[in-house]
Amino acid sequence: MNNDGLGSWSTLNASLEDIAAENGTDFLTPQDGFDHELSPYDIADILISISILLISIFGIIGNGTVIWLLGFCMKRNPFTTFILHLAVADLGALMSLSPLSIMRILTLFPFFTFYNNLFAVFENLLWFMYNTGQYLLTAISMDRCISVVFPLWHRCHRPPHFSTLVCATIWIISFLLTAINLIVSIFNILQYTIFYHLLMNAILCLPLMTVSTLVLFRKVYFRSQQRKKGKALTAILLALLFFLFLAFPLTCIVLICFFTPFVDYNVRSVVISVGLLCSCLNSSINPLIYFLIGRNKRARSRESMKVILQRLFKEEENCREEEEVPVQTRM
Repeated sequence: MNNDGLGSWSTLNASLEDIAAENGTDFLTPQDGFDHELSPYDIADILISISILLISIFGIIGNGTVIWLLGFCMKRNPFTTFILHLAVADLGALMSLSPLSIMRILTLFPFFTFYNNLFAVFENLLWFMYNTGQYLLTAISMDRCISVVFPLWHRCHRPPHFSTLVCATIWIISFLLTAINLIVSIFNILQYTIFYHLLMNAILCLPLMTVSTLVLFRKVYFRSQQRKKGKALTAILLALLFFLFLAFPLTCIVLICFFTPFVDYNVRSVVISVGLLCSCLNSSINPLIYFLIGRNKRARSRESMKVILQRLFKEEENCREEEEVPVQTRM
């Protein structure tokens, strides 16, 4: 049974092997590791996979709590609609990484085998959720950027269901792109489509997120100087920074591997595993950010997550209203 995709975490490496074969470069296949003891690379993969699995458990609990509270226990506003959909995307990514981690560990041993189709299901689900989260965070960063640069216009001229429409559009576009990649790979119409997809994401999303992050950082800095705390704005800024430092490197790693197919198979596999670990951390950390930023440090009693989220997003609305009152007065 062929385990190429399983042994290398992803069919990304399988595609890279095809490129290397065209260039006359040989790679160590996963089956080669079955005839001897586990190599240091295999041990590193196992440790990283276990770390991903453990982090995913906490991330699933955290994102599940956020989804439950924002979706069923709190009144939604345009801002929390974005946060809810982002939590769903993060939850989906973690629920894809967990079985992938388990299968990755088990397939390092010769007495465990899985069908590549089973791995492909979770792999495509992972890329679907990963890309959706990236698009959602880009939309959130742009929305927050506009809200702080043009607060009056953002509040008065923004369509009432704009957030819902944007989120629905992002889910549809991400699904269609994932479906196209899957169909193209199944029928072998065009090779290496996932690389072009990720390259397009980097070209479109990275500049927008970087500019928005700089604008929000400037706004948060001056707010701290004026002793006006916008906790929700700070939470989004941290989420953007963590995405740029944790989640986006996975895209960079895959693109680098694509353009350097001569790199050893084992090294490439471990590097991709590290990228997935960073992405797992990013998908798990947002609920922790909401908790740390939204909690009342002076409160003597322990607060529930619902109270913390209510304070976090209610304060953001209050801050926006305070900003607009002076503008309206001057007019």
